Amino acid sequence: MTMNTIQLTYLVTTKNKLPFLKSRLDKLTQNRGVDEEILVADGASTDGSREFLKKAFEAGEIDYFTSEPDFGESHALNKLFLIAKGNLITIITDDDAFYYPAIQASKGFLLEHPDIDIISTDGGSFHKTSSSLDEHPLQLIRTLDYRQKYEEWTKNKTPFSFCGLGVMLRRSSLPLLGLWDLSFRAADAEFSLRTTAGKAKIAWYTGYSFVNISNPQSVSFVFKDKIKVEIKRLDQFYFGNKKKLILKQKFRTLMAGFRSFIIGKTRLSKEVFESRWLNLAEVAEKWLEIKNGEKLPEFLWNKK
Repeated sequence: MTMNTIQLTYLVTTKNKLPFLKSRLDKLTQNRGVDEEILVADGASTDGSREFLKKAFEAGEIDYFTSEPDFGESHALNKLFLIAKGNLITIITDDDAFYYPAIQASKGFLLEHPDIDIISTDGGSFHKTSSSLDEHPLQLIRTLDYRQKYEEWTKNKTPFSFCGLGVMLRRSSLPLLGLWDLSFRAADAEFSLRTTAGKAKIAWYTGYSFVNISNPQSVSFVFKDKIKVEIKRLDQFYFGNKKKLILKQKFRTLMAGFRSFIIGKTRLSKEVFESRWLNLAEVAEKWLEIKNGEKLPEFLWNKK
């Protein structure tokens, strides 16, 4: 596949999450288009991920992989940004659920509107993982709906924070948007605020492209105390002494799902969570089907 035929690049970062990685890459390879590529950065895993990725590369299932020490997810993503060949770029995490029709819709929109630098979407996040997974998905997953904040932004350019799982950007717009900031663990919060405070032309898709699956191994859990400090830092930088609830709400959303993985002060074992994760992914995928079928999604952007 030559450079000018690749329309979309999927970036995947991972470290020591082989059971999740296998499942997510399987979903991704089943849904990739002929004009799309998959790049993977592994942070020197010791659980067999490197060997798995090597076989996937040799089989032509992925287009590139590296396995080496890095300074976290942002560093890994930045390395992949710099070698991506697609006109468009999006991120697929190794332990969350995605709805590929919504991703394809975003791709089609950006290809039809070359003046737009970046698009993002609505999504979902678990908030009742400690209860029975036999409950209806709409009872287990909260909606992350950013429409109101986006519409406020179009009117007065007030910066707002949104989940990075729904982002798709134009590769040629990277000099305007910038790379991920390694000094923040809450990298998507920093990136989204920086983007909405800047000069980028942003569109929004009201469909649901992702569900964040709370994971006791995730950056948001492991570095929750650092992220709390970062949220305050970002709040002060962008809003000063004005009372803004959006960042506090984002932090509460990040942390709410993790409470169900705590028993007293003891985290659930890796083995117990791994056995539970596939069921969570199935519930998330069902939720995405339901939510995207409730109403016809639409694209929001400044048409002037």
